[in-house]
Amino acid sequence: MVPPTKDEPSNVIPLSAFRAELGRGRRLRRADVLLADRDPDAAVRALPGDELYYVLHELGHQDAAALLAAATAEQLQVVLDFAVWQRDRIAPDSLADWVEVMAHAPPDRIAEWLAGLDAELVALILRMGARIYDITLGPAPEESEGTFYPTPDGFFVLDVLGLPHEEGAEPSESDAQDRAAVIIRLVDSLYRSDKDLARRLLVAATGELDSDLEETAYRWQRGRMEDLGFADYYEALEVYRELDLASVRIGDVKQAPLRATVDAAAGNGDALRVPTALAQRLSDVGGSPFARAAQKLAAREEIEELRFALVALTNRVLAADRVAPGDDDVVAATLQRLAATLDLAIERLAPGDDERASAALRTIPLVRLFRTGVTMIGKVRRLALALLRDGPFGRQALALAEPEDAAVLESLTRARPLYLRILDQPPAAGERPFQSLADLARAAAAVERAAAAQAMLRGLGVEPQHLLPGAPLLEDSGADAAAIDGGLLARTILVKRLLSIGTAPAIAPLDAPDVRAFESQLRRGPSSPVQLPVALAKRARTLLEAAAPSSLASAAVAAVADRWIASLAPLEPVLVRKAPAAKRPPVRTAAARPKTKARPNTKARPKTKARPKTKARPKTKARPKTKASPKTKASPKTKARPKTKARPNTKARPKTKASPKTKASPKAKARPKKAKALPKPGAPQRRRR
Repeated sequence: MVPPTKDEPSNVIPLSAFRAELGRGRRLRRADVLLADRDPDAAVRALPGDELYYVLHELGHQDAAALLAAATAEQLQVVLDFAVWQRDRIAPDSLADWVEVMAHAPPDRIAEWLAGLDAELVALILRMGARIYDITLGPAPEESEGTFYPTPDGFFVLDVLGLPHEEGAEPSESDAQDRAAVIIRLVDSLYRSDKDLARRLLVAATGELDSDLEETAYRWQRGRMEDLGFADYYEALEVYRELDLASVRIGDVKQAPLRATVDAAAGNGDALRVPTALAQRLSDVGGSPFARAAQKLAAREEIEELRFALVALTNRVLAADRVAPGDDDVVAATLQRLAATLDLAIERLAPGDDERASAALRTIPLVRLFRTGVTMIGKVRRLALALLRDGPFGRQALALAEPEDAAVLESLTRARPLYLRILDQPPAAGERPFQSLADLARAAAAVERAAAAQAMLRGLGVEPQHLLPGAPLLEDSGADAAAIDGGLLARTILVKRLLSIGTAPAIAPLDAPDVRAFESQLRRGPSSPVQLPVALAKRARTLLEAAAPSSLASAAVAAVADRWIASLAPLEPVLVRKAPAAKRPPVRTAAARPKTKARPNTKARPKTKARPKTKARPKTKARPKTKASPKTKASPKTKARPKTKARPNTKARPKTKASPKTKASPKAKARPKKAKALPKPGAPQRRRR
């Protein structure tokens, strides 16, 4: 409650219609309050269908059966309109969950529901859950895919499979049986209540295609959603169409009140109410210009008109963004953006003046106010798109932007732009909707800084062709094109210019000695951080300001120059030439190895390698051939058989044969020669004979 001021009587409660709406919504969404009512069924049936859906959605499927059992067929139809459709298609899992909740109701209530729902939707449920065979036209198959269920009248046989899952999901055996039991219970309940209706639905299910049934059911659903303010997608996009800001003025006469249009379409206004998330935002009068303006409304007709306009606008925005009403997180985010956009429009029309703001609410349609905020955001968005399309580097602009600039450009160029919190002071993580003129100014300044950075790069000599794949800049440095941004290129050029290396304006990688020479000029204190000398900082600023076009804002140029100069000390990454490092590996592999092979100039190693050839010693074991001496002794020419005394001496030869243990010694080879000299002493004796 707002405390009374001196101009307000103390016994009058200030306007709190939206706070009351918030409390009312909370009470209606509490299932325990409904069940505690003296007549719970009457309390549930008093709820509009969309309100009942939100109650059941918050409870969850398992706990919603008790309340759903008291709903009428009209309420259930609206619940299914909200719950089971994803754009123009039925979501299989959602349909299966809600049909299972329906199957827990008493049979007479199930029959009442099936009779009141769209016939196309009921036929589609039966067709999706079972194979239907009209046995009056032909017999059913002998084997079933699921469970055979013959109808009580004997005209049909249903091969019940249960409602399908999402594609790629494999149900368990028990889950499949439960889903089949749900279809059987629906058909059985329908036959118990109205056999003729059951036959007509089964005939319709067998005679129509799934696509035709779904298309017709979708048309019925779209008609009811439009009655609730959810326009068709293409019609709902009208709320995002920009307009001429000069044409939006306080004091214009409104068209026919929206409430009368809604009442005529829906029969009563109770079906449309401010969503809880939006009511919470509207109760925050401290930070919302729109909420403060709404609190200034006093006439009941004005309050009701604004309430209906809010609901209609909310539903159109949800339809334009294709947001399912049951997706709580997305709905809350969309409503937060809607309220922030209205705040922008009110701040532009009546900055700081709540009285003029309330006058704007009285005289300007709410949709027009929303489009005003959309147009203001759109101007900043077009500024970012122009940089990415027509900037100095064209399509390379986003890839060339530094991290902060890239994040801002990416956020602003979405279909629904958002404000990055890194632009706040102090910076923060995340993003939020634009909610003030200051947000727009900071975002526009960020786009100008990104544009100034790219224009200054062109002034320093960087051209788009330098950044193409295969360009000498990338080949010489070996850098990945995805890792190059404006800051990296600017530092490379500044280091080269500050060292007065060369006179060519084109950008080229630095040599490693040049980088070390630049870093040696930085001032390093024992406790203070690395600093750029004042003279170098002045020269760098002069170079950057000279590269900036005169058409750029000086603030943007100064901000970019400060950022780049600050990155010189300590020196952040620059492009370094890779050529020397790339040539050394081939030299080492091609020249070093032959040198090591040339070392055996002494040729001693080949001789040692020839040792295996000397292993032919077994071949030199021809010593048995030297045993021919005994053969010569056995010759008949000598005829010295009586005198065999020399033979013991010759038998000593085998002793000399023991020398094979030292087969490698040259002395062993000489022994056979000495053995041949043994017969000489005996030769004279033979002559004497």
